[in-house]
Amino acid sequence: MNEDKVLQEMLPEIKAVNKEDIKSCNIPISVFVQEAGNLNERVSLDMAQLLEVGMPPELQQRLGLLRDALFAAEVNWQEQQSEREKALALWKEKSPHLYALRKEILEHLAFAFRKDERLMEQIADIEEGSSHADAIEDLARLAVLGAQNPELVQAINYDAARFDTADAMVSEMSGVLSAANGYLYRDDEGKLIRDKSYTLLKEVVDEIRDYGRFVFRNDPEHVKGYSSKYVRDRAQAYRSSKNEQQV
Repeated sequence: MNEDKVLQEMLPEIKAVNKEDIKSCNIPISVFVQEAGNLNERVSLDMAQLLEVGMPPELQQRLGLLRDALFAAEVNWQEQQSEREKALALWKEKSPHLYALRKEILEHLAFAFRKDERLMEQIADIEEGSSHADAIEDLARLAVLGAQNPELVQAINYDAARFDTADAMVSEMSGVLSAANGYLYRDDEGKLIRDKSYTLLKEVVDEIRDYGRFVFRNDPEHVKGYSSKYVRDRAQAYRSSKNEQQV
């Protein structure tokens, strides 16, 4: 996709935007991208008049490039969000089985090892954690501990195959948890790139709109091409709603 290539080419400039300078978008990003594309077409038609009042001709090229970069950044971000939502749903579905197996093995090993002080200390140590990550680690450690003491496990007729089940579940659920929680404790690079791309594009859009609103200040219909239709429609809907309430 051409937009991906543009994004990669502009990435150094995009990443250089300071976090404190990031602007928030008050309309859907997809709408802003579409309006930036519409503005690009409008500028092509009005270029002669815009150049007469000093608009730099390279501003239109920058508009097109940043529009493509933001499009690609938004698509990437939405895909990341979709993957994370899938992981969260999978964790919600399967984590009860993980906790149930942890409880099952813990109880059986505690009974099997009840007369061995050293092993009981290890059991107590495993029980200390309370997070989801701790539960996964607990299950892994319990599986190892059980496999290392087969005689005591056999003495209570517990199925040692459950330790293999635990190992398989640890491998699967650690990946699921990582995907689900991957962005909770650090800045999400994908979202930062999206927001920084928007910030750069908004600066260009605002500047071009300033030129257009000045050039066509005496032509109300034409000047609409240099403002947000989404914002106009929302404002009109709000005014209509207020009028209906008053009636």
